[in-house]
Amino acid sequence: MKNIKGILSLTLVIIFLVGCSSTETMTANEFKKSMEKKGFTVVDQTASAADSTYQKIYVAVDDKKYSFEYYFMNSAESADVVYQYAVTNLGDTYKDVENATILEKEKQNISDYSVSASDYYCRVLKKENTVLYVTAYHDYEDEAKSVVKELGYK
Repeated sequence: MKNIKGILSLTLVIIFLVGCSSTETMTANEFKKSMEKKGFTVVDQTASAADSTYQKIYVAVDDKKYSFEYYFMNSAESADVVYQYAVTNLGDTYKDVENATILEKEKQNISDYSVSASDYYCRVLKKENTVLYVTAYHDYEDEAKSVVKELGYK
């Protein structure tokens, strides 16, 4: 009987851990609800999009700390265009800034580009058909990183 309880307990732990490590992409609606729960002001900016490849654009803001722009695109290719555009702009802005640390990496199915400088922390992440663009005042870099993890961009 003890062995059965032990096996059941271990099975439940494994199921819990697998469920917690889900790699599903967050929908635009899930992003909006999650950020509102965190106390952000969330604004739908979809109407400002240049074309129909943008299915939804939400901007979540805490004016004193940071902003999170979530682009939900109609394809991974469209998301890649948005990601590359943002990376190019950040690279051009910070390439000659002496104290800027620029990192770019691919991890599993996430493209990740970040800049940490004395004024701002900026980060662009692409996962499947979504792009998350983060801008934070330098003092709130760690908090911004924590929110990024909570949103599933690990």
